[in-house]
Amino acid sequence: MSVTMIQKTYPESPLNLGDDNQHVYIAKMALNTISVNYPAIPRISSNDSLFDENMEAAVKEFQNIFNLPVTGIIDMATWVEIGTKYASVIRLAEISTRGVLVGDVTEDITEVEEGIQVLPRVQMVQFFLNILSAYYDSIPAVDIDGILGLETRRAIIEFQKTMKIPVTGLLDEETWSTMYNSVLGILKALPPAAIELPSLIYPDVLLREGSERPGVFIIQEILSYISTRVPEIPFVQPDGIFGPETTAAVTAFQRAHGLEANGIVDEETWNSMISVYRELRFGETTTAFPGTGVS
Repeated sequence: MSVTMIQKTYPESPLNLGDDNQHVYIAKMALNTISVNYPAIPRISSNDSLFDENMEAAVKEFQNIFNLPVTGIIDMATWVEIGTKYASVIRLAEISTRGVLVGDVTEDITEVEEGIQVLPRVQMVQFFLNILSAYYDSIPAVDIDGILGLETRRAIIEFQKTMKIPVTGLLDEETWSTMYNSVLGILKALPPAAIELPSLIYPDVLLREGSERPGVFIIQEILSYISTRVPEIPFVQPDGIFGPETTAAVTAFQRAHGLEANGIVDEETWNSMISVYRELRFGETTTAFPGTGVS
């Protein structure tokens, strides 16, 4: 839904404490949906259409999170932001449901057209594009296959246009950095249970304390989710920086799964994390990567 369409649904006057009408009820339902991905927003009783103190608190937290004046009143700007974020959350859920984010992307690579290389970095970009497609109408979702084909190039071009950076269709450093930072800002605000990671191929680089790259953020997301199911694994806050807390979580994971407990994420540890994550998250076992022996 466009901003213009959302504006057209705005009531004749701002919604505030004591109001009781259909617009309040609609806002309640939208805020509760948004709170699934932004748990700092308190859930509100949707049994009525009264704008009570609990709803005021939820509106204030929403305004605080999205850098709006914290008034507890739903004015035009807040109404539009609620509508926009609600649409994004719904679209992200729909993408997950149809398997774009969680689908097994480790299909038989030996059947891919000869001469086309499956690249971890391209796969990561495709995952990022799908996240962004839930928040930007101009950016299309793509298959996560690790191949830099026409569909992915078009999506990269649309991303570059949207972000107002040079339109090259290439994964240059400015595009990569802008994309990573944009996705990081989105995913850091979500709880581990709201994020569904695909089977990402090992990025061909050792990740250890001091590393700062997208792969670090991915393993932090994996470990933060696993820690909610396996108490022996300490929680780590995903931020893309491999610090002492990440080292401790990686070491605990390695120790629990019979790997060398050195706190360094090599290919064996990466693939084991992916496998355990997918089994706990989706109740499935990862299909073997060609040449890795991981299943």
